[in-house]
Amino acid sequence: MKMSPVILIIAVVVLVVIGVVAYNALRGENEALMRRLASEGISVSGEVVQREIRRSTSGAFTTQFWLTYRYTVSGTALDFSESVSQEIYNRYPEGSRVSLTYLMDDPRVVARTETLIIYKQ
Repeated sequence: MKMSPVILIIAVVVLVVIGVVAYNALRGENEALMRRLASEGISVSGEVVQREIRRSTSGAFTTQFWLTYRYTVSGTALDFSESVSQEIYNRYPEGSRVSLTYLMDDPRVVARTETLIIYKQ
């Protein structure tokens, strides 16, 4: 069955619109969490426990820098990993201390405190 070019174009446009709407919804949800962390979060000292460089050779060559932090809430050790810029990666060797901020009602919702500055009002 051959599809009409007009129907194909309409289908592509619809998929792009759905993608943009979904992306903006997720971005808005993340921004709301970051604002909540900035206003309600509790600061804690964490430690860099792992550093990782991930390279992708499929398609476009990309390099991602990952840091894993360990922090303690009410005697329970929790880990948090994030992709960071090379500058941040270079700033935090394994074993270094980093300020983290978490939500009291969900300690797994956490961010590096320095990333919350733009969300403080």
